[in-house]
Amino acid sequence: MDAKHFLTFESQFFDLMRNISFISFLLLMSAVCFGQKQNDNSPKLVVGINIEHFRADYIIRYWDSFQLGGFKRLVDKGSVFKNARADIHNLKPTTLLPTIYTGTYPSEHGIVGDKWLNQLTGNEVLATSDNYMLTMGSDSEMGNASAKQLKVFTLGDVLKQQTNFKSKVYSIALNANAAVLTAGHAADAAFWFDHSNGNFVTSSYYAKQFPEWAIEFNHKNLASFYFEREWDLLLPKSSYKASLADDYILENGYWKKWNTFPYKLTKIAKDQAFPLEIIKTTPYGNVMLRDFSAQLIINEELGMDDYPDLLNITFSTLDYANKWFTPNSVETQDVILRMDIEIASLLSLLDKTMGKDNYLVFLTSASTSGYPVSVLKNDLGFNAGEFSPQSALALLRSYLNAIYGVGDWIKMYNEEQIFLNHNLIDLNNLPLNDMREKVALFMNQFTGVKAALPAHLIEQGNLNNPRFNIIENSYCVQRSGDILILLDEGWHPTYRYNQVDYTSEKRVPIIFYGMYSKPGTHYGATSVIDIVPTICRFLNIIPPDNCNGKVLEQVFW
Repeated sequence: MDAKHFLTFESQFFDLMRNISFISFLLLMSAVCFGQKQNDNSPKLVVGINIEHFRADYIIRYWDSFQLGGFKRLVDKGSVFKNARADIHNLKPTTLLPTIYTGTYPSEHGIVGDKWLNQLTGNEVLATSDNYMLTMGSDSEMGNASAKQLKVFTLGDVLKQQTNFKSKVYSIALNANAAVLTAGHAADAAFWFDHSNGNFVTSSYYAKQFPEWAIEFNHKNLASFYFEREWDLLLPKSSYKASLADDYILENGYWKKWNTFPYKLTKIAKDQAFPLEIIKTTPYGNVMLRDFSAQLIINEELGMDDYPDLLNITFSTLDYANKWFTPNSVETQDVILRMDIEIASLLSLLDKTMGKDNYLVFLTSASTSGYPVSVLKNDLGFNAGEFSPQSALALLRSYLNAIYGVGDWIKMYNEEQIFLNHNLIDLNNLPLNDMREKVALFMNQFTGVKAALPAHLIEQGNLNNPRFNIIENSYCVQRSGDILILLDEGWHPTYRYNQVDYTSEKRVPIIFYGMYSKPGTHYGATSVIDIVPTICRFLNIIPPDNCNGKVLEQVFW
């Protein structure tokens, strides 16, 4: 090639490269302006299945009674983590669900309980209640809720951001806390069951107009239909060998009156303020949830465009049933066997609507059930007991009055946290940390208390003890109490007139199933905060900024 032809070739080559660079620039700007489109390696739809109070051993315990298309399908063809933990102080759906969906602990996301005390105003703050919002889908106030108390972004929030709001994000649950805290801030809608009238509702925080398909669903009056039915066993009674006898003497049953099948719902709920609420404790609650989810997938056309979508489904029946029935009861087993059918039906719908290789499912538990004290003591011979906060606080108040003078020194006790009266302490020019330490030392004297820790020691990070990691993970400066209490294994808080939702079981199931997930069983230590970064890798998006979990590399081929 002579010099003239070489220069011509060189000029054409650089013109071509400039054109390619310009085209690349346009493609890059297109991605920025129009959002991150789905690529061939990411699922069309991610479905998160959260089961409240689902122990990690339930799948093994009831394995022989499952059909092939539900839990067995997820386990046999999914990536299963058998040593997964939720290391937080207050183990309940309200605190654990945002932990799962933000990939960080309550110390960061700020949801430290169902409620907490605002020391500046002296008012109690509910995790999702928001009176500035309106109910959509009902005339009640059951939809007055928002995610404003959630301090960080969720999986759905970053998916929305990074696709320029082209992806669709929905959450469905039987209660507002679960629906809102899995949806996050930017979801298209979070739906939950309004037990005052049987409708599914959402909040004006998410939607300006209630969907027509959801109105039609509510017009079916399914809640009233199921309320008129009996809850009876799915299988012959002899098939429930993995459970204790149906008339097990230590099982309370509904209001300590009914604890054997069949259950006539209209009878056991006739004196309740909201009779339809009883449906949440039965398998029919999960059936309605599945049916509503199916209608949402079809009508909102999830997974049907170029942008990946997210659907979060929280099955809450075990959470409500846990108040009356033990983890090894026939009722619990029947709920789970029927839930297996609902999950199989959901997977079948996903197969038909978008193809077996185009979606991803992850399953985990939003808190796990613990055995009642009576069972631990009588059947297992464990040194269990009941801790009475009311009795302990009565003695604590007398103690503080003797030291500091008569006063309302304790403002609130909730979920193993003591909130002191900061205003009264300031008015008396008392050192706050001094009172905190005295209260902690006093509470440490009670049988069943493993440790009572003052807030300022947690803030300083001076604990240096692995058994207190759950406290450090959970302590939020503006919201947590002045003293956080850990109870010994097998000890439960009990109140005189009301039941409490309490468990110390930290192990939860984690399963990934579907597009590009690698089947297998893993026994290494895993945390629920690892779910979000792993899903983000599937979706090819950046995890939330405060997410501190790790990607579970074992899931990928």
